[in-house]
Amino acid sequence: MHYHLSDHIYIAQFQDELILLDTKRDTYTICFQQFSDLLVGLLEGNKADSEDQSQAKEKSPTETNCLSHNKQSSSEELASIQQLIDDHLIEEQNSAYPFYIDRKPDTPGISNVDWTLPLENTKVPLNLEVLKALGKLIKVNFYMKVRGFYSTIQMIKKARKNGEDYIIPSEENLRDLVNIVNKACLLYPTRTKCLEWAMTYVLMALTRDWKCNLEIGVQNYPFMAHAWVECDGKVVMDSQELREGLAIILNEPFRGVNI
Repeated sequence: MHYHLSDHIYIAQFQDELILLDTKRDTYTICFQQFSDLLVGLLEGNKADSEDQSQAKEKSPTETNCLSHNKQSSSEELASIQQLIDDHLIEEQNSAYPFYIDRKPDTPGISNVDWTLPLENTKVPLNLEVLKALGKLIKVNFYMKVRGFYSTIQMIKKARKNGEDYIIPSEENLRDLVNIVNKACLLYPTRTKCLEWAMTYVLMALTRDWKCNLEIGVQNYPFMAHAWVECDGKVVMDSQELREGLAIILNEPFRGVNI
């Protein structure tokens, strides 16, 4: 039996702590060590097999005491696993957990992320592409405010067409789309944050068959979460230090697999 994270749960390790994102509740949780060890062990298939511990035919008194302790520990672990299932954090599957868990044990983190849109964008006229981007931005904001974070992520995942060959665009094309999305954000009546900007950009990129990801990175003490767009391992319109400075807890719709 294998265990997977439920589709609304994402995790990453920053320094020596595991951070859990629940997209249905729109919450981040810094996990304590015992919980982290259990969860990662389940996902990576490192859980001890309690059945093997009980199959030895002959035991010395010392070994019998150890076996009794192992059974108790195993019983407690099984109860913890069942609680994770009941809380809809994990689910049983027949195959191994396929996704990569980002770990940044040695990073000092990012001291400050000062993300702002340019005050004006004179390079791009008000054209059809800007209006399309504005439509995507309106849709993203509607989903986030009315349907929630989880539904918005699902909408982005569904925008990726199965069987489609997505391409890596040129840097010039990436910059052109940056200008288009920026123009749309300046037309929108309220301030656009990094998450909504990145979601809008990815949706526009997918309509062009570009392989671009929404990435969310996190750190603790002080806690911070920041969203950006990534294409071919490079950050779009943001600091390239984000990839190394923050633990990447979410990357969709081209989610990293564990090779």
